[in-house]
Amino acid sequence: MGVVPINVGRVSFNLRAFTLLNSVRANQVGLFRTQNQLATGLRFLAPSEEPRAAGQSIRLDRRLDLLRKVGENLRDVNATLTSVEAALQEGSDLLIEAHNAALEATSDSATPDERQALATVIDSILDRLVALGNRTHLGNFLFSGHQGDPPPFLDTGNGVLYLGDDGRRETIVDSDLSQQRFTISGQEFFNAVSQAVHGTVDLDPQATLSTRIVDLRGAVGTGVSLGQILVSDGSQQTTVDLSSAATLGDLIDLLNAQMPDTLEATLVGNSIQIQRADRAPGDITIIDVAGGTTAADLGIFANSPQRSIAGADLDPILTPRTGLTQLLDGAGVDLSGGLRIRNGSELATIDFAGATTIEDLLNRINQSNVGVLARISDDGRTIEVLNRTSGADLRIEENGGSAATVLGIRSLYAGTRMSALNDGLGVDSVDGDDFRITTADGSTIDLDVNDLDLSAATLQDLLDLINAAGGGRISASLATTGNGIVITDNTVGAGTLTIERLNVSPTIDSLGLNVTASGNQLVGQDVNPIRVDSAFTALLELKWAMAADDAQSISLAAQRLERALDRLQDVQGQVAALARANLERAERIDNETTAAQILQSEVRDVDLAEAVVRFQQLQTALQANLATGSRILSLSLLDYLR
Repeated sequence: MGVVPINVGRVSFNLRAFTLLNSVRANQVGLFRTQNQLATGLRFLAPSEEPRAAGQSIRLDRRLDLLRKVGENLRDVNATLTSVEAALQEGSDLLIEAHNAALEATSDSATPDERQALATVIDSILDRLVALGNRTHLGNFLFSGHQGDPPPFLDTGNGVLYLGDDGRRETIVDSDLSQQRFTISGQEFFNAVSQAVHGTVDLDPQATLSTRIVDLRGAVGTGVSLGQILVSDGSQQTTVDLSSAATLGDLIDLLNAQMPDTLEATLVGNSIQIQRADRAPGDITIIDVAGGTTAADLGIFANSPQRSIAGADLDPILTPRTGLTQLLDGAGVDLSGGLRIRNGSELATIDFAGATTIEDLLNRINQSNVGVLARISDDGRTIEVLNRTSGADLRIEENGGSAATVLGIRSLYAGTRMSALNDGLGVDSVDGDDFRITTADGSTIDLDVNDLDLSAATLQDLLDLINAAGGGRISASLATTGNGIVITDNTVGAGTLTIERLNVSPTIDSLGLNVTASGNQLVGQDVNPIRVDSAFTALLELKWAMAADDAQSISLAAQRLERALDRLQDVQGQVAALARANLERAERIDNETTAAQILQSEVRDVDLAEAVVRFQQLQTALQANLATGSRILSLSLLDYLR
């Protein structure tokens, strides 16, 4: 570092002193900055010292903060996935152990006592599997979905109830802020919820002025996109901006406020109607502005003159706010009598008195405490009910009225396919006639269910077959209370209404008709239970079958257990692939973090060797400045006169 020269020729004393002071100050500032750099290891402490480098450093700081957070997320995700993988492996081992016990029990050489002992083993496996389903990691249940407390699986004595949901927790797992799910629900792990009793009736709600625009499928079925439309009455054209409408009432008001004064818009049923206010014929056209679809979505597009425009059906979806009187296009539903839900040993009679909305209806069902979940279907057209209790048979029955049928959630209804009966096993039959019905007057009616295509026929087809064969002597229908086929004897005589199998056919068992008549009616059993196809159901069925020494039921339970094991192993593979991908992602994030730290160091950290040398140079320069200044400032006029 050079010494700043101080020219003494024809320079005032004050200027020499000022120049010397500036030189010393510059040396001291340089020393101060260099001392700070050596003390902190940083090139600058304030952005103003090096603005360009400071900007780069700030951006790198933000990047590093993001990478550190993502790295922490990935460590938590990988720890959770490790716990999930361990639980899946334990679950797989338990099911394999149970399957081996089932194979042992199906052996012809197995005795009742041996099967009873194996039932105890299966009961122990069931307890361990429930505990596995309630496993936690960092205080959170692994398989509860989005739910917190209570534990997701509960052995109620009526079965194993799943209290969680089908949600999965997710977090940011990459520097591009992409999110990923990292848990699996009890539904995925154990298939803990049944297939839904899918609503068979499109409840088709009627639109009202309070119906939200977002709750409309629109005329083309893809929703309604609001924007501007051009409306003309033949002599005047206006641009109508509908983008601010939240409800159909808002939309009607905007139309009436912005259309030509001669036109009027009203809501008629599920459609928008536009006509002249004086009801005289007109030349009305409505088109979308360039690039828009509003008129088409609302079903009022008309690019050629029309006397009036009757819009297409806006097709509103079911929402919790939908009124029961709006259902079936405004006809409403008769829910008098309510319905019954039977789930295993639990029975609830649902009374809909006072219910006014879909939300009220769903709450009545969900609060029945019989282990079911009622919800609106994904397509917004029907209601569906799911069984949450493994090992329990769900039946939704009438209670003297028609509420279950009207709502489309009766578990055994006229449209039920015969191939779906008996938990998907269908109806067994033999060649020739399957059963005989004998009436009170002694008439006999023989029936062969193979007259139907059992793979495609419905219960209504069977009822029609019985009624046709009976020729008025008997009437077959579905029960008005409960579920099941009811055969009524319309004859009079000294005999008794009976049903018997022919040709050793199992058909009456498959149809639930192996019953004794009560008066002039045979009231069959419900053979279409909704059962959870889960590992818990398989273990419960296996335990009960072993305790009852029922080899056939043991075999069926073993088949369900095989399906559960296959599903579990599929999930294992998916989780393993996810875990591997996240381990690779974590390694990449670590590498990105290291690279960013190196770049940050290059931008912000001081070169210590260079700083030490510079510090020594500044010290030398300061000492030289001070020495030079001392000598120069001591000169006087006498020194020049010597």
